[in-house]
Amino acid sequence: MKPNLVKLRLLLFLVSSLAPTAVMALGHTYLFGCDACHTPHNVETLPGVPLWNGSETTATFVMYSSDTFQGTADGQPSGDSRLCLGCHDGSNSNSGWMSPEHSFGTGELASSHPISFVYDSALAAKDGALKNPSEESMLGGTILEDLLDPESKVQCGSCHDVHSSSVGDSLLRGYDYGSGHGPGLCRICHIK
Repeated sequence: MKPNLVKLRLLLFLVSSLAPTAVMALGHTYLFGCDACHTPHNVETLPGVPLWNGSETTATFVMYSSDTFQGTADGQPSGDSRLCLGCHDGSNSNSGWMSPEHSFGTGELASSHPISFVYDSALAAKDGALKNPSEESMLGGTILEDLLDPESKVQCGSCHDVHSSSVGDSLLRGYDYGSGHGPGLCRICHIK
């Protein structure tokens, strides 16, 4: 039997035995392979990260700040964002496949969407243009459940989902987002 046919049959068997949410998690493995981020051998030990194939970023970033930003961001990226930036800061030797436009220089987080800040009901009330994180996310649960990390923080994975097949350019969550496509993704959290 040809190797690709064997792989396909194995994949179909595995998928048939998985829950629907696990099937969604396989959505982008065909693009990069699981081993871009995970490995069964010589794995780095990071709490809560299964079989991580890489390292956390060691770069020092200038974080987002603005007169209109009501949150308080951590001094440096935290949580899962440190893992994302382990490749996207260009320092990981395993990230040679990545095109340069997907890497962040140390000053570029200052002009992107803020990350590593607590998004809770107090921030929503203070800001006035954010939804309460207990509201539905349009992704199946609440904003808190679907988009925030265990510490209720916005991280890279709040908007980008490397495990789902329901993503578009730059692995953004959902179908209705971006310039010319409507602000559906942004409106999950933002009122205006």
